Amino acid sequence: MRGLLVVALVACRGDAPPAAPPAGQTIKVAVIGGMIETGFWQALAERYQTARGNRIEVVASGPKQVVVEAFRKGGIDLITVHACDAMINLVADGLARDPEPWARNDLVIVGQGADPAGIRGERDAVAAIGRIVAARAPLLVHASLGADGVLHDLLEAGHIALDPTATVMFIDESQHRVLERAAQLSAYTMIGRIPWVTGKLKASGVELMVRGDPRLRRPFLVEVSSSASLAAHDLAAYLRSTETQQWIAMFKRGTFDDQPLFFPVSTL
Repeated sequence: MRGLLVVALVACRGDAPPAAPPAGQTIKVAVIGGMIETGFWQALAERYQTARGNRIEVVASGPKQVVVEAFRKGGIDLITVHACDAMINLVADGLARDPEPWARNDLVIVGQGADPAGIRGERDAVAAIGRIVAARAPLLVHASLGADGVLHDLLEAGHIALDPTATVMFIDESQHRVLERAAQLSAYTMIGRIPWVTGKLKASGVELMVRGDPRLRRPFLVEVSSSASLAAHDLAAYLRSTETQQWIAMFKRGTFDDQPLFFPVSTL
């Protein structure tokens, strides 16, 4: 009798067991190109599909602008690119919801082999920028991968003011052109670690100087469309799960250097 009474009380309260994750659905996604080019997204999608039984279809991939514009046209359930105004505007415009960080990549500081600021091997990015400024060495500032925002934070952390006579502003988001211009000017600059270590980005005379400072990392956001299915919400939650974060921390670790290609985030 007591067991029956407990069941009756649960029914009256409207409580129910947690619903099982949806399965057998197709989730259409828009993914920043770097995750596809490295095989990161394909490996992650395979893990999710095996675990949940849903199918992931990449509808759009490429540079941030391409991915965001494709999402704006509709018909895509989930998008992931770097945290940026374009992603927040998708939410502000009512096209997406629930922006959450779920992974990071990072930048490195590169420069000519002569290294006039003496920063080669430095692990403290703030100290490195300070020495570049103190040496009045050329510094190329650009917006690719949000490098301008990262630099701004480093300058604030070190209370550093750029030398206008040694600072070159470059209005271009192509990392290839950024690196070419830095080589022409014998300037230091920041570029993505992944395209550097994978050999996608190279320029004559330009060498790796600084890597490994967590302050050089940038987060990726995941958002679902305003009309997304339960399966899309499930995928977004899976990206932030402990299991996935542990996997991210090991993905291709040691393949190109002593770091994973991407970095996990805190999901507390």
